[in-house]
Amino acid sequence: MSNRNTVALSNAALDCPKTFGLPHATAVRAGNLIYVSGLIAIDPVTGERAHGTTVSETTTILSNMAKILEDAGSSLGQVVKITVWLHSMLEQEDMAGAYKPFFPEAPPARTVCGARINYGMKVQIDCIAVSGA
Repeated sequence: MSNRNTVALSNAALDCPKTFGLPHATAVRAGNLIYVSGLIAIDPVTGERAHGTTVSETTTILSNMAKILEDAGSSLGQVVKITVWLHSMLEQEDMAGAYKPFFPEAPPARTVCGARINYGMKVQIDCIAVSGA
């Protein structure tokens, strides 16, 4: 029996792979770890892409990530590794300003990379978190 399960999401609007017909899961639990796929800014009500500034996209993504982790039995406070992909490394300071309030104490390990992000988005973020307390 596999110790790997797709996380069931309480908000279908956040299940981007299903919505957009992509061949991956939004989040997977393997043992006590939660792996969240790269998230782009999605309006949690409509499920539509929420194009905006680097600040607004970062804020939307991390807010949605918090909900996904909660569905998985975890939280942003349990994130151990996060990767941020930016359409322009010149936007790193703006992203960091929006990011910091989500991790005010003991922030996780983080990597920031420049990349061409699908759908014309400015930010994509993935993470690994521990489940439970």
